[in-house]
Amino acid sequence: MRLAAKADSPAEKEVYLQIAEGWRRLAAEALRNQLQAVPSERRSFRDDR
Repeated sequence: MRLAAKADSPAEKEVYLQIAEGWRRLAAEALRNQLQAVPSERRSFRDDR
């Protein structure tokens, strides 16, 4: 995004914005995968007091 803000031409800016969007999507996918890999808390119907 910083490179896009400093771009000399609209075409160059568009390329940088497309790259940034690709990285954003990749980061979101990595986060989703990471969250799926964490085992969820197991709940029991028993009262273990």
